Amino acid sequence: MGQWMLYCLLILVGMFLGALFSRSWLREGDPRDMPMVPPVWTLPPPTGLPRNDAYLINATTAAVASEDVTCSNLGLSILQGKNGSAVDAAITTTLCIGLLNAFSSGIGGGGFMVVHVPETHKVNDQVLRDIGYDGELEDGRVVALDFRETSPSQCEKDTYGTHKAGRMAAQVGGLAIGVPGELRGLEAVMPVAELAKGWRVSRELARRLRLFGEFMLSSPTWSAVYAPRGAMLVEGDFIQRLNYGKTLEKIAEEGASAFYQGEIAESSIKTIAKAGGVMTLDDLKSFKALSYPAIHSTFMDKEIYTTSAPSSGGILLGLLNVLEPLNITSDGGLKNPLNVHRFLEALKFAFGARSWVTDPAFAKDKKRLEEVYTKEWADGIREKITDNETHSADYYGLQYDTPIDHGTTHLSAVDKWGGAASVTSTVNLIWGSHVMDPKTGVIFNDEQAPDAFGLWPSPWNYPAPGKKPLSSTSASIILNPTTHSSPSSPSSSSSSSSSLYAVIGGSGGSRIFPSVAQVLINLFSGLDISESIEAYRVHNQIVPDLTTIEVGPEGVDQGIVKALKEKGHNVGEFDVNIGISEVQAIVVEDGHIFAASDSRKNGIAAGY
Repeated sequence: MGQWMLYCLLILVGMFLGALFSRSWLREGDPRDMPMVPPVWTLPPPTGLPRNDAYLINATTAAVASEDVTCSNLGLSILQGKNGSAVDAAITTTLCIGLLNAFSSGIGGGGFMVVHVPETHKVNDQVLRDIGYDGELEDGRVVALDFRETSPSQCEKDTYGTHKAGRMAAQVGGLAIGVPGELRGLEAVMPVAELAKGWRVSRELARRLRLFGEFMLSSPTWSAVYAPRGAMLVEGDFIQRLNYGKTLEKIAEEGASAFYQGEIAESSIKTIAKAGGVMTLDDLKSFKALSYPAIHSTFMDKEIYTTSAPSSGGILLGLLNVLEPLNITSDGGLKNPLNVHRFLEALKFAFGARSWVTDPAFAKDKKRLEEVYTKEWADGIREKITDNETHSADYYGLQYDTPIDHGTTHLSAVDKWGGAASVTSTVNLIWGSHVMDPKTGVIFNDEQAPDAFGLWPSPWNYPAPGKKPLSSTSASIILNPTTHSSPSSPSSSSSSSSSLYAVIGGSGGSRIFPSVAQVLINLFSGLDISESIEAYRVHNQIVPDLTTIEVGPEGVDQGIVKALKEKGHNVGEFDVNIGISEVQAIVVEDGHIFAASDSRKNGIAAGY
């Protein structure tokens, strides 16, 4: 890690201590009571399912959008008070979410990051070097970082099928744990350890604790944190994760390698083995993050950059490529029944293609992984979409079901130089593998889990030593079109003239890339970014055979429901407040930075 990043780590300690005692959002009381622009769209929550209002943050300099207001503000303080970059803010915010919302993320998990560093950036190439990228910077100057977990060296395709616990062995317990990648990927630990000394239970954490109270009360390790007095903590209660804070302090002092070897690593392996896992110290020590030029395509005259396989970034690009020539943003956008039908049909083809996406290092045909985000592939898919009816599962090319990951978080950050970071990290299903190290406080992922509906993944995604599991994530950065240096040479573009337009991504398992796509369609249909996020969403992933449509307090457009049923869709309605998938995004336009976090997960963004 570069000296510049180390310097940032040291000076942030002082900032963090000051913030803990001076910022209103860390004082006693409701942390959401802070200055904020008026809500642009409000969903009065039903009884028993409280949620925040939705806010559109209108900033002029920098912004952070995450699923927790405390973490959004903490990330913003890095940008505002310490002259940090978007990458600095993203690192701090990610670790903050892993502390406060451990059901979504943590250093026992992994993920993906997309970074844009314009030529005019203060620290220029050093930001990319600090995250481990040493390649050439291509047009757009956007780089992807893959710190997805890997399968342990003793993990084979039949590890779970032959285990006495069967399918559950790949969801809960030691066998579910993949080699954590988050710390190698971020390569820095901010003083989030200070926050571990105490904070107030948020609305979203309280909701997740209610859902998993029985499990936590049955475990001395978990109840020591989340039910220290014998009853589950509720919103507003004081909470601490002192052992986890000490783990972060040790990593901050000794570097990320302290997690992968030494005392912390030994404790992790001991805990995992006790839970029935097969990970070794060599697995931890040998983990390496990958960095590469982000893959990209175009949509609505913008350049979209995202992560390649084993993420679903390429699937997102392919889906948008199919939809754009269908004028999906015209004639009312997703308020038009025909547009909704076309979106669902394109989405099912996207899920068909997703079933054979795998870790490129294990792919027999890498060209197949790349063709899905080409315009040619999209042209062929578009010809198969029929406006009058839907079809059976085999029509869409689905060969096997694919894993989903619920325990996920996304954040977007923009700094004052126009740099950006889009980060999605996960522990897979909620609360990961349900394995917590009682000594270090680390909650481990369950990235070896099969699909939660009960179907096993395709042969392309059977576990193998060192293999990265398929991910639903699609962290993305969108740039305005690059100005070419000369009309006769479109390939010789001037990267300095490409400017940031948006940073976006989501959480929520298999609904992630469909949700991101719908938000972008809404945005290019004329809604602002908060309205685009808060609008209703539809979903169909072929298995199960169900088209779901969100229902808010204002009800649902029965005209759309009726039209879909007439075309053969099996439509089911569900309460938007359930919060299955959430999107965090930032849009830069006309001298303003508009940031919004999804109220489905009680998120609030921050900016200045």
